[in-house]
Amino acid sequence: MSNLEKGRRGEERTERYLIDREYRILERNFRFHHREVDIIALKGDTLVFVEVKTRSHHGLARGFESITERQKKNIISVARYYVGKRGFQDYNVRFDVASIDGSDFDYIEGAFGACGACGA
Repeated sequence: MSNLEKGRRGEERTERYLIDREYRILERNFRFHHREVDIIALKGDTLVFVEVKTRSHHGLARGFESITERQKKNIISVARYYVGKRGFQDYNVRFDVASIDGSDFDYIEGAFGACGACGA
């Protein structure tokens, strides 16, 4: 299975996880310039930007540990754009990570930093 297919399956699994918990999926693979957020979801008054990290097996680090500072900044940049463009200024904003390592699935709410310009 290619890395692209593994990533797609990881996103599908995360989407099912969110839907089961009554999140509404707004976007998948939302792009702004060369940056991307895997899933954007809404639950109540909270807009959630989700990064999905999928690995086929356990390595030295878990998937969520592999997110770099640059990736976090890129996701926050997309969030700022999305909030402004789509009118979510009055919503809470949260950054979550879904980590799929082999058959293990971990979901971390509020996994990283705030986004002052987008209300977090």
